[in-house]
Order: sequence, then C-alpha cells, then structure tokens
Amino acid sequence: MEVRSLEPIMELQEVGWSELEARVYVALVEAGDALTGYQIAKAARVARANVYPVLERLVRRGALLEEPLSSGPRYRALPFQTVSEAQLTAMQRKLATIEAALPTVRRPQTLVTARGEDAIWAHGMSLITSARDRLDIGASLGTVGPFAEALLQARERGVSQRFLCFDYCPPPGCGVCQHPTVASAGEFNPKGWLVLVRDDEDMVITVGSGEAAQLVLTNMEPIRETIKMLFHREESR
Repeated sequence: MEVRSLEPIMELQEVGWSELEARVYVALVEAGDALTGYQIAKAARVARANVYPVLERLVRRGALLEEPLSSGPRYRALPFQTVSEAQLTAMQRKLATIEAALPTVRRPQTLVTARGEDAIWAHGMSLITSARDRLDIGASLGTVGPFAEALLQARERGVSQRFLCFDYCPPPGCGVCQHPTVASAGEFNPKGWLVLVRDDEDMVITVGSGEAAQLVLTNMEPIRETIKMLFHREESR
C-alpha cells in the first residue's frame, strides 16, 4: 500500500497542508479502506510516533473519520470533494472575518477614456464578469448584443440586472434585455449608446460604433450618481 504519486502530496502542500498531513491523507485515499495507525504509518512511510498527531489534526479538519474499535481505532479518508468544500468554507469564513476587522480602503476616483470596438468589448466584459451583486444596463439597439452570453452567466450566478432601452426596438426587440424600461422620449433617439454599471461602483459609458466608438470608464461619484438617478427615475415611472 505505497503512495504511488507525489503530485497530489505536493498540490495539497500548496493549499496549506503539511507534508505529513498530505502523505497520510493520500495513503488512506489510495488504500480505500479503514486502516490502523500502524498500517497508515507504513503505507505513508511516516514514523509511527509521528502519525497519530497527524491523524488527530486530519480528523479535526474533517478529512478523516475515526472508527473506534475494541482492537484500536481505525481511520478512513473522506472523499476529497467533501474535504475541499469544507476547506473552502473555512477559508471564506476566515477571509470574511479579516475583511470585517480591517478598515475600508477608499478607492481613488478615476476617469479614463478609450476608443474602438475592441476596447468596448474588453472593458465591458471585465465589468460584467467581475459583478458581484447587480448590473445596470442601458442600451441602444444592438449595442448590448455582444454581451448576451456574459449577461446570462452573470444572472446564473445571482447578479440582478436592470435594463434601460434607449431605443424603441421593434418587436421582439434585441432579445437580450430582460423586461427593459424604455428611457427614450420624444425625438431623442441616441443611437450607439451603451451604459454598464457594476455594483453601483464602476461604469463603462460608450457611444458610437467601429473604430470611431468612444468610451469612458469611471467610478467618479457625480457621474455615478447621475446615472443612478436615470435608472431610478425611469424605473419609477
């Protein structure tokens, strides 16, 4: 019952396991059965005196089950999916605790410009894929189409979305916006506009098409609040 591959052992060490913990866990996974401390020490090539503290740590971590028997305890490995999910949950709790304990870092206000469809695609995708809670999307006919798949994936991971339509799109519309509110009024018909707002923090504002397209990336509060008022105003109508 020798450990056949060193790769899982090294990978486990990279995510915070000690070498002995990794060797013992991998040995038990490969054994596929409950083993005594003596058998585990032999399979993992670990000194018997050192194996029991390691087994205790792995039991506390939730990586092993201890089966008490009259002849002495035996240990069984849990599936790594169970172990990894528990470790991720524990890490998320630790990170949340650290975040709550640290003061909020004030982000500098920025405003930068770019040009061209490639820039719109790159910055728009970056904003959509990094959204955590909400996306506000204002679009002219056709401008939001390239982001349809990214917006769908954002909804699937729980990001809520509001849509403003800057055009009176003919039925059935562009097919991307979900229950859009029409923001255009009277003769105002802003062709080529796209507004993306991530989590009320960062935004991309674009106008035009092709290489002549202009875009602004900003988190400046006056612009952010103005765009928020536009969405709230149209939504409340």
